[in-house]
Amino acid sequence: MSDARRAALRKAFQATGYVVAPHPLVGGVKHVLRVDAVHPALDAALTAHGHATWAFLTAWNPHARSRSPRTNAGLQRTLRGLLEARGQPFVPAVGVAEDRSWFEESLFVPGLSRDEAWRLGRLFQQEAVLWSRVGGAAELLGCQDPPSP
Repeated sequence: MSDARRAALRKAFQATGYVVAPHPLVGGVKHVLRVDAVHPALDAALTAHGHATWAFLTAWNPHARSRSPRTNAGLQRTLRGLLEARGQPFVPAVGVAEDRSWFEESLFVPGLSRDEAWRLGRLFQQEAVLWSRVGGAAELLGCQDPPSP
């Protein structure tokens, strides 16, 4: 991938609103997450449920290339099925462009380790996933890069 495309994607990811649907695991309210931001209300809800980390994942549009709705739906079903088979809780979510020109169905996954978030992103050929620990800022993990410590 060219440096210009990588920079454009990073800018788009940083401008994205990562919207978590209201659910008991997240305090019953909607959360809009942002790259490099802290989310204290979400942290409090996760701590109450015994979670210290979280990830925001999607299987849509591998390699940041648009796919058909049918293809994206199938990929997302596969991701959901994988998480369900592992007994991993998740909450419906959606990534939305700042100008609302695009969106991607997503999942908010409490309790997922940084390594596992990176592996799942890589498995589904994502350019990046959002991950954080309670009390920390949300970080964009590049899934095509080697894992970082």
